[in-house]
Amino acid sequence: MDSSHKQTIVTDTIHIGALLGRLHKNHCSVEIKTIDSFNNIESLGLSEILDFNLGDNNIFFDALQTNKVTTNQRIKAFTKYNGIDIHFDTIITDTIERNHCDYFNTNIPGEIIHKQRRQQYRAVLQNLWKIPVTLVDKSLAKPLSAYIYNISTGGISVRSSTEEIIKIKDGMIIDTLIQLPDNCKIESKLQVRQTLTNKAGGFQQLAGKFININPKQERMIQSFVNKVERKSITSQSQLHSTE
Repeated sequence: MDSSHKQTIVTDTIHIGALLGRLHKNHCSVEIKTIDSFNNIESLGLSEILDFNLGDNNIFFDALQTNKVTTNQRIKAFTKYNGIDIHFDTIITDTIERNHCDYFNTNIPGEIIHKQRRQQYRAVLQNLWKIPVTLVDKSLAKPLSAYIYNISTGGISVRSSTEEIIKIKDGMIIDTLIQLPDNCKIESKLQVRQTLTNKAGGFQQLAGKFININPKQERMIQSFVNKVERKSITSQSQLHSTE
């Protein structure tokens, strides 16, 4: 089964809060559509979640370029984040005029529906985890050390401060050694799909696709991805509980 068509309905408060938190933190554009009494749907334009509070049952949205926003209006919100299509239904509770623009509040939805477009969910590690990876290729004078930025059972994206990594070109097949927690080591070949130089950040970035991992290695990576996701949800839940 192709998991790119997998649809999930999220109803628990913690997970809903985590999803809303990601949309808010990443300034995701949200398309707002209205539903009339005959279930006709009309797009009102793009907005953004400016704030939300689970305890107050409230989402505060940015203003739309329209005067069709009204209290007690049923709306549908559509957005995308990290390879996932997300949408939910809610009701506008009130509008707030600021500088001749109407911002609006809604209830927290009772459920959020998301559909994964990528074949594999990719966990972004950021500062929560520091997972080393060694890159090996005959074009390199010696093995290079890097850290994983994101990972899935399909591949990885890594970052390194060494300029030696620019010798690795798109399309090359290199060897990698990944050191996951709990002494889980994964050796695999990686087909390089993209190399970038981030001058502002002072690092090189490389992304590629695994081409020979076995089922056991896939399970090890998936277990780690699930652990990252659980920690991310817990961290965001704790953050918003203190606001």
